[in-house]
Amino acid sequence: MTVSYRDAVATDAEALAAIGARTFTTTFGHLYSPANLAIFLENHTLENWARVIASDASIRLAEVNGTAVGYARLDRVLLPVGDAATRGLQLYQLYLDPDWHGRGMAQALLDWVIATARARGADALWLSVFIDNHRARAFYRRYGFVEVMPYIFMVGDHADEDLICKLDLA
Repeated sequence: MTVSYRDAVATDAEALAAIGARTFTTTFGHLYSPANLAIFLENHTLENWARVIASDASIRLAEVNGTAVGYARLDRVLLPVGDAATRGLQLYQLYLDPDWHGRGMAQALLDWVIATARARGADALWLSVFIDNHRARAFYRRYGFVEVMPYIFMVGDHADEDLICKLDLA
């Protein structure tokens, strides 16, 4: 098994869309009605990913034997944290196919996110995490993220309780 990491390019839109939709559905799909899940999955269309790749977002792919199995997306802050976000960046997704959990890939992706945020001059890294995603919450705590406040994350018309977390990079 050969694991490699690289920055996403325009031709990766299809792989990103597939990983995003598959990982979210596998992990959280049981929480939502089919209609709400379908609305959320519009974020993971080929067209949406092509737009994101063409933006100033930073996206890192994890590949096993040349097949994409996960990614991390770093971009400007859209979470409701006010002026605290002016010099920060946001981790939008760190998605890894569940078959590849526990092999160090999530750590490698988050290490890249933190290094890239620092290199881009960010003073903080922000993210939101589902309150009942205990594995992810523990993972982020190990890196020094602190839970700042609750946040309502909408999946269609279904409101989830997330937590906004922050890692000081200064």
